[in-house]
Amino acid sequence: MTSILQSFGAFRGAAVFILAIVIGLISIVLLRRFWVWDRGRDAGDGVRKLQTEPILRVGGLALFAVFLFACLVAISGAHPEKAPLLGWPFFLLGTTMFLLGFLDDLFGLPALVRLFVQIGVGVAAYLCEMRIDMVSHPLGAGEIETGAFGLILTVIWFVSIPNLINLVDGMDGLAGGIALFLSLTLATLGAFSGHEELLLLNVALMGGIVAFLMFNLPPAKIYMGDGGAYLLGFIIAGSSLLTSNKGSIFGALLVVIIALGFPILDTALAMLRRGLTGLPLMRPDALHLHHRLLTLGFSKRNILFILYGVFAGLSLLGLSVFLSAGYSLPIVGMIATIAVIQMMRFVGLPHNVREVKRVLREIITARKDIRYAYAMSLVLEHDLERVRSAESFWENLRVFLDRLEITPVVLGDPLSPEESRKIVTLRIDERTLWVLHCPRPEGMSRRWERVARCFLSAIMGARANWGSALPASLGFIECGDEAELLAMESALKSEGGSTASTGGAPSPGEFLPEKV
Repeated sequence: MTSILQSFGAFRGAAVFILAIVIGLISIVLLRRFWVWDRGRDAGDGVRKLQTEPILRVGGLALFAVFLFACLVAISGAHPEKAPLLGWPFFLLGTTMFLLGFLDDLFGLPALVRLFVQIGVGVAAYLCEMRIDMVSHPLGAGEIETGAFGLILTVIWFVSIPNLINLVDGMDGLAGGIALFLSLTLATLGAFSGHEELLLLNVALMGGIVAFLMFNLPPAKIYMGDGGAYLLGFIIAGSSLLTSNKGSIFGALLVVIIALGFPILDTALAMLRRGLTGLPLMRPDALHLHHRLLTLGFSKRNILFILYGVFAGLSLLGLSVFLSAGYSLPIVGMIATIAVIQMMRFVGLPHNVREVKRVLREIITARKDIRYAYAMSLVLEHDLERVRSAESFWENLRVFLDRLEITPVVLGDPLSPEESRKIVTLRIDERTLWVLHCPRPEGMSRRWERVARCFLSAIMGARANWGSALPASLGFIECGDEAELLAMESALKSEGGSTASTGGAPSPGEFLPEKV
């Protein structure tokens, strides 16, 4: 392998990149052609995953094939007079992370099992010299020895990065895009620091990700699954600890942290949102930043272009900190702070102290109702396996809505003349609205939208179970297309109703318009 690489001379990086693309493409084509099992296919849930047909979610196998090639190339490309950075421990630990995610894709492993294995990988990486044991000062000379605390930092690093990549994998092409820019960034660090192995490893990984994105951009034909996400996360975490010598590792870590700014912020907001509303921290939802951009009317491809621009900008900021030996860190911090504030304003999140106080007050006020609705939604999810018919399930949902004093709105029925109530509309998918008549909260609160969202998972489970249209008697309105859905929302507003994000109230005696 070494002689073959040397024969390409200055073009060996390009040759590795092209070969990785070829390996990735061949692997994906073979997977799509010969994978015949139902396990490893994602049928969607109608809430976060809206695909109409099952999609293969074992694309991590193709990424693993590229990882094997990348390790062989990187190890072969090691300088004979220097101690090798990469070795078989790196490959074996990456394989362990991949197998963990791959088994989860097929059989659904418990969260604690995954966590314990990831912690074990972090400990093994520490023992194999992939560790955070000495950190340089970012703005000057001097080093800090982490001592025994280095083991804890290393484990946290190897647990958090793969899970960040996995958590952000909620939209076609998103996780692959983040990994692509991170690999490009780490390849650049390898080039500047003179580490040929690190350069070749990440160049090969870039080729594999490019091949994968050819099938993963919207509309996706294959998913990387947990196996692919864990593998990419491990490579990024491990590479960043190999980029520099002892004592200068802080720069490489900081580059990765800055480049991962978007998923870190998205995950932090999700944990904070769920914690404040009283929902389980690991409960998935459709309120991530990219979901909010979808609700603003952006197409998936446009959202990807926007986020890829964000990833590229964050990667450049991270590289500037590394190349300037930390002197650009204050400027990068200022730019990042301004960008976060503007982004939060754009997607409708609280972006100043007054807004934060208002939202916190609303969430705390609604917390009891949200927890109550979530408990009832769990009962409904159990009912999916116990009730004998769809009619029984929907009747149970009606009973639970009554307990919350929520009344479904039916087309053509008169609205209540009570000023103390308001109409809330919630999009189920691109063609379905859920229209509810709820007690009026104070101000512009989105209290009842948060409450209604608790039932979405059970509702989509019922749709998948019985394959029938959602009942109009419970406030579900089926539109012909997205344009008709938007027209229906506008009609509700013009008649005096309000969506979850607006404030009006129905006037006495007014009627909900007939289907547009």
